[in-house]
Order: sequence, then structure tokens, then C-alpha cells
Amino acid sequence: MTDDKSKLNELLEKVKNLPEGEELPEDILADLSQEEILAIYIEKMILDKGVEPTDELRSQLLEEIEDDITKALVSAMPSELVDKLNNDIDNGASDDALEAAINESGIDVEKITDDTMNAFRDKYLGEEK
Repeated sequence: MTDDKSKLNELLEKVKNLPEGEELPEDILADLSQEEILAIYIEKMILDKGVEPTDELRSQLLEEIEDDITKALVSAMPSELVDKLNNDIDNGASDDALEAAINESGIDVEKITDDTMNAFRDKYLGEEK
């Protein structure tokens, strides 16, 4: 098992041992990639709902939250940047085009991401099991 994978598994174990509803401690989140943070966030959300975590459920929720975050970031960008981004994508630009447009826009990525993650969590936890 790679070091990254074992580190993530160790962190997921810590998450499983957190009391229900308790916030994720900063020491768990420090020095993690966005992907790792989302994986831990999803795991905690599933556990808080009281549902059995499966790889299929984790993948589904991860894809949905990533889509929601991307939509929220694009929606917050000025329309001329969105038009430019759409044009770049139509011409075969990579995912780097989105990152460049976000950086150019000056939007508060952290706040938008946090708000979107919290809204996603509230919606998920409010749904019937």
C-alpha cells in the first residue's frame, strides 16, 4: 500500500472514531490535498447519517460534491470569464483552463467551497436513508 493510501486510511479511522456531529479537527485536515479532504468529509458525512459506507456510495457522493463545487465556482465568476472558459473548453482546453479562470476571477474559492460543502452536507443529512 502506498504511503498516501495508508495515510488516508489512517485518517479515515480517526474520522470513524469521532463522536457523531463533531467537527473534523484541524490536525486531521492539515497538509491534505483537496481530494483527500473531500474523501474524509464524505466519510464523516456518511457516518453521521448512520449509513454503511461503501465504495460505490463514496464515489457517488464525491462526484456529486465535486460537481456542486465546480458549478458554484463557475457561477461566482464574472460572465466574461465564463464565456472565455466555455470557449477554451470547446477548443479542447484541459482542466487547467478552469483553474486558470478561477485564479483570474479573484473569487473567494475557500468560502465558496466551504459554503457548497456545508450545503451539500445539510442536503444529504436531511434526505431519508
